[in-house]
This record gives sequence, structure tokens and C-alpha cells, in this order.
Amino acid sequence: MPRRRAAAERQNLMLAEFDKPDGHVTAPPVPRTEFPAQGQAEDQVLGEVRRRLDLNRYALEKNFAITYSGIPSAISRKVDAMTAGSFFVEWAGESETGTISMEREAVGMMASLLGNPAAGGFITTGGTESNLASMRLARNSGQQAEPEIIIPVTMHFSFRLGAELMKIKLVEIDVDSDTYLPRMEDVEKAITPRTVGLVCSAPGGTFGIMDNVAAFAELAWRKGLYLHVDAAFGGFILPFMRDLGYAVPPFDLSLKGVSSIMTDGHKLGLLPISTGFFLANDPGLFETIPTESTLIHTTSSTKPGSRAAGAWATFRNLGREGYRQSTAHVLKLRDLIVDGVTAIPGMTLAVPRFITVVGFTSKTINLEDVHQHMAEDGWGQGYGILRGKPFIRLSIHPSRDEAHARGFVKAFEAAVRHARRV
Repeated sequence: MPRRRAAAERQNLMLAEFDKPDGHVTAPPVPRTEFPAQGQAEDQVLGEVRRRLDLNRYALEKNFAITYSGIPSAISRKVDAMTAGSFFVEWAGESETGTISMEREAVGMMASLLGNPAAGGFITTGGTESNLASMRLARNSGQQAEPEIIIPVTMHFSFRLGAELMKIKLVEIDVDSDTYLPRMEDVEKAITPRTVGLVCSAPGGTFGIMDNVAAFAELAWRKGLYLHVDAAFGGFILPFMRDLGYAVPPFDLSLKGVSSIMTDGHKLGLLPISTGFFLANDPGLFETIPTESTLIHTTSSTKPGSRAAGAWATFRNLGREGYRQSTAHVLKLRDLIVDGVTAIPGMTLAVPRFITVVGFTSKTINLEDVHQHMAEDGWGQGYGILRGKPFIRLSIHPSRDEAHARGFVKAFEAAVRHARRV
């Protein structure tokens, strides 16, 4: 039982990316490890690498817990082999001309996809860097001595990180306990003369719930405030869901009140991990960054060229039609799993299905036991408790297949039977 409890605690820590943890989290210890005096043979080292990778808990095809664990596009994997030693950063235009041209064009393609072909922006290392960039622009353009940013409590942790680093006060707005959405009247009441910006999610990472971006945009426009949209999950699925006929509310740079938006290509965009995009509706916002001191507009510097070339190549190879097919496929997997799990007596959705982030809950079934039983059987899914409600969370990647989606449902049914016997 102690081992099971420790596993549950680790799982809760993993989900803390999308929810504030109960207490202080200690830094992981560093084992005493001597630097090798002599080199080892390559096959010996690679054998140990394989052994270490085998310690990862879930086989890739059975891991429905984390979107990051998906396989990126085939062409991006081929690009990896072509781009060894290449990089991109603003000051390297003379030497990395080709790589930077692909970065600039990939950003342009995303600007077109997300509502404003004239937007400015950059490829980032992912959501955290992109969200930090938004806070920096909001603070610098707002020019308040004690700046405040208003944000729902369902935010990604990176905004709390940014607040600490940039000396910004976060004004956290509570959400409804059933819908997990903020009330816009609460957001408006929180605005003070020190407010420099608002943040909302499209959708959030906990259960894939869409904030009312249009209402946030209207409020930001009316009050003259910066608005950032965290579309880490939505940017690479919502446009294609709309193409497929799904009802998708406005969420992007086409809304005149939206100042910036970000999205992660390594979630649903079939790009390698650490490929994010940050876009500003008005490129002039970047003029508030003191590049005479920093040289660059982003918060991290040199990035591997494979991330720019991989994004450019994937967009060119798949096109809008390829992404529509990927989206239709992953939504079919979502429906297979949701329909199968909610057919189990006692199991319900935490919130209505929308994208590929799904939460299940129950008033009669011990979900912690279900989670542990499935984990021991090799099936990846996350367990947590939010506002007293236990839940199992999935984040489904397009590289999963129907056979394993059906296998997940069968494993869930078996885990529920086990939980009812305990």
C-alpha cells in the first residue's frame, strides 16, 4: 500500500501543472555521481540508455495520460537528421539564414491560421516561455509601478512563475465549481488602475474547458487592457475542428481585443517537444522590449534548428487537409473512449467533452483504485482531486490508434470491477 500511495502522490504532482499543489514541492535530489574518468564502449552506453528508458512506466501506445508523449510527424523526425548543428536566434541571421527563414515562415503560417496574417511573433520552447513573453509585454506596455494581471485560478503554473520573476501581482479569479469557468462580472470587478492585463485559456489544460474568450476580449478592448490567450491545447485543434463542422467559439487574433496568443506544437500539432509559438496581434508591442540590452525579444536564446525546420516541413507536408485528418482521427479516439467509459454504471464526465483533454469522475467508484489498477496494468492516465472531486484525466495524442483506445476502455472496465471488489 505505501508503494501505491507514493505512486498516487507522484501522479498528483504531475497534474499540478494544471492545478496549484497543496503545499511546497521540494527540489528533486541529485545523486552523487562521479564524472567518468574513462569512456565506455558505445554499445555498452546505448544498452544502458535502453535499460533506463525501459524504466519509464508506460509503453508509448498505451499512455493516454500526457499529450507530450505522442510521436511527432514522420517528416519532422527526418528533419532531425538533416539539421544537426543548426540553430536559430535573432542575432544569427548572417550565418543561419536558411534556418531562420524557416522559423520566420513557420511563424507566419501560424499567424495566418490563428486569425491575423500580419501578426508578429516567434517560435518558443513551449507554453511556459510563451506565457512569460505575454506577461512581459503586458507589463512593459502597461507602464504601471505595481502592475497587476487578472487571471482565472485555472491558469497554467507558468503565470505564477512569471509573476514571481517579473514582480507582477496576480489577481486570481475563482471559478464555478461545476463549470470551472470564471464569472465575467468578477473579472471586471477586479480591475483597478494598476491592472495591465487579463489572461484566459482556449481551452484550459485540466479538463479542456474553453473560457469565454470573446467576453474577455470585449472587456479588454473596452478597458484598454492587454489580453493574452493561452491556447496551448487549442491552437492546433480548434481551427481544424471548425473546418470539420464543430461549433468552435471565436478565440484567436481575429478578436480585436486579443493582444497575444500562444500555442504548443508538441501537444496536438505533431511537432517535437519544445516547439511553441507566441504571436502578438500588433507587432509594435515588441518595441517595448529593451533589445539594446537583451539582443533578442524572447526569454530564451538559442534554439535547435530542428524545431524551426520541423515545424516548417510539417506544415508544408500536411497542410490544412492533413491536420483536418489528424483532428478527425483523434476526436474519433476521444469519442470511443468517452462513450465506452461513461457506459460503465457510475462513471460520468467531469465536464462535457470538447477537445481531446477529458476528465472522468464518479460518486460511487474509488477512482484512485481504478487509477492504480490501470497503471499496474501499463495504461497511462492521470488521477487527481479537484475541489473535493476525484477524477481521472486523459490527454489523447493523434498518434494513438483505435486498437489501443478500445483496449483502454476494456482495461478501465476491468479496473472498475476490481475497485468494486476491494
